[in-house]
Amino acid sequence: MRSMRGFTLIELITVIVILGIVSVIGSQFIVSAVESYDQSQNRARLAATGRQAIERISRQLRGAMPYSLRITNGGDCLQFLPLAAGGFYLQPVPTDTAISSIETSPFTVDFDQAEYLSIGALSPLEIYGASPDSLAVVASVAATQVDFSAHQWQRNSESQRFYLVGQPQAFCLVNSELRFYQDLDPQDGAVALAAGHSLMARNASASAADPFVISGNTAENNFLVSINLGFSEGGERAEFFQEVALRNVP
Repeated sequence: MRSMRGFTLIELITVIVILGIVSVIGSQFIVSAVESYDQSQNRARLAATGRQAIERISRQLRGAMPYSLRITNGGDCLQFLPLAAGGFYLQPVPTDTAISSIETSPFTVDFDQAEYLSIGALSPLEIYGASPDSLAVVASVAATQVDFSAHQWQRNSESQRFYLVGQPQAFCLVNSELRFYQDLDPQDGAVALAAGHSLMARNASASAADPFVISGNTAENNFLVSINLGFSEGGERAEFFQEVALRNVP
């Protein structure tokens, strides 16, 4: 008669231990793979968010009026005037009396709405504030003429160039949010951060001492805007550094 023999207790315990070890190794591999996937997804989202934000800032700054860039709000905001049109005026403007109209070569308003006229600006101090020297409120625009509120110009443009611009705009870093403000008042000394804005990115911060830096703003040198921003998510961080050169043409 054949004897029937089952597993001993030691054999069963050994099998259970081996299966436990295999399951632990397998689960760790799965967890590691999932974490690696999540990290790669976070990095991809951060890279896309950063690239889109930097490209938008760079693109809009290239459409800014020369000498209209300034840093406000303790270094957290970069403000500028968006160009609506530009061209040449035919006769030099007087600098000893106020006028309210200039005749121009033919031009069209192709971009933003023409709210202000600027002639001969050499500094943001001449554009912003309660009584700007180089900025007048536009009344009407025709193909060869611009009418504006009576204004005494400080100087002529060397090339008799004029600029039509819209309401000031600004990019601001506020409480880990990168925001875009528009329809600002050029008379204000800073951006009203509680005003309406569009959110460009969350979890943003400066990747250097200041998020925005302006240098080289003279008649001989171009504006050079440095953008230093970092974006974080899920323990990952992506930092971006971009320089935008703007030609000064007073």
